[in-house]
Amino acid sequence: MKWSFLGGASEVTGSKHLLDVGMARILFDCGLYQGPRQMAEKLNRNLGFPAATVDAAVVSHAHIDHCGALPLLVKEGYQGPIHCTSATADLLPVMLRDAANIQEADAAYLNQKTNRKGLPQVVPLYTTADAEATFRLIRPHAYDTSIELPGGVKLLHLEAGHILGAAIAKIKIPRHGRDPLKIGYAVDLGRRHLPLLRDPAELTGVDVLILESTYGDRLHDAARNAREDLRQVVTRILGRGGKVMIPTFALERAQEIIYHLASLFASGDLPRVPVYLDSPMANAVSQIFEKNQDILDHEYYELRERTGDSPVTPRWLRFAETVNDSKAITSSKEPSIVLAAAGMCEHGRILHHLKHGIDNPANGVILVGYQAVNTLGRRLQNGEKKVKIFGDDFQVAAEITTLNAFSAHADRLELFRCVYDARPKKLILVHGEQEPRERLAKLVRDRLRIPVDLPNNGDSTEFDDL
Repeated sequence: MKWSFLGGASEVTGSKHLLDVGMARILFDCGLYQGPRQMAEKLNRNLGFPAATVDAAVVSHAHIDHCGALPLLVKEGYQGPIHCTSATADLLPVMLRDAANIQEADAAYLNQKTNRKGLPQVVPLYTTADAEATFRLIRPHAYDTSIELPGGVKLLHLEAGHILGAAIAKIKIPRHGRDPLKIGYAVDLGRRHLPLLRDPAELTGVDVLILESTYGDRLHDAARNAREDLRQVVTRILGRGGKVMIPTFALERAQEIIYHLASLFASGDLPRVPVYLDSPMANAVSQIFEKNQDILDHEYYELRERTGDSPVTPRWLRFAETVNDSKAITSSKEPSIVLAAAGMCEHGRILHHLKHGIDNPANGVILVGYQAVNTLGRRLQNGEKKVKIFGDDFQVAAEITTLNAFSAHADRLELFRCVYDARPKKLILVHGEQEPRERLAKLVRDRLRIPVDLPNNGDSTEFDDL
């Protein structure tokens, strides 16, 4: 029995874990590394194992850093099942088609340069055809349903409270002459009191807990504060005649912001202004939320009943489907609220809105998610007064605000609570930069006296001492 950490161990992207048990090999998550182009190219080209040797794959949720390399896995010979929750199964085609389009578009753009220089052609990591082949392997499951995996391994998906369909897993591995080894797998753990999602399930009775540590060194503002925090900032920007620009992740954060705006409009706590969703993917994801109403939290139903309208696809929301739609929004001077991808301001339509509005002191940018190192979002968050957008320099005059109450990741206290409830014999911290991992590890060692491992990518463990 061996567990290998092939990605997303000492960083917050590219999650990839491989379990070898007997003659069986099971892959847990198959994500893309998201970061600087050259490093991403190097890391994403190499899965770290022969794809055809894997017997089964399990996906925790539909974020690209956990599922984005699945088409590459299939391209390189994997033909087994891909197990996930039913909502994740609905989301994967949307997310992976978009990822494939990005791979193909990037390759086409780079090849314009290589052709002029006589350099070898750039080949996309995978194509839309590879993504379509991947969808045939997806096997959806309801939460709390036992899944039989190769090698006698059993898996149970529980609510993660992170994004729609996200799951934490209880994995039971048979051992000869001994009780099964029980592993808790929570590489992205959500928060309590988010308005659309049910709270994370409690992980108990595990020998080993593999846990994320993204925010292992800090506390968030309470999730219950998100509505009021948003109201205050939006009111201030609209009050001076500005435009509110919200870089948002198409999956989950966009729907959460729309929910809060619907609540604020319904109560009269915000003036009615045009609200634009400038992301075809976010629009598609919102439709999947509607399809999966049965796993949404009670706040969704309460607001729907109160307004007679959907909290995530309300009638007043204006969808920008085409590039011309998007250009019309950027050229408009009227006070409005614009939600556009991508959440870290590295690509997508938000860049066009920032280009046309970041130098206007009446406007405001609201950051509502994690901003990775070296991204434009992190530079704005850090208060830089001059930034590059599409290669040109822009002075930052717009108000930049970070609302920490919107994070979908558990913070230091919530992560500690997960460990406290689970009381594992060993804790393994992954999915975090080194300082947050070390600080959370120290807290657990000091308070709970539980051994903590901090693996790096490429490390493995055999759990011999358990």
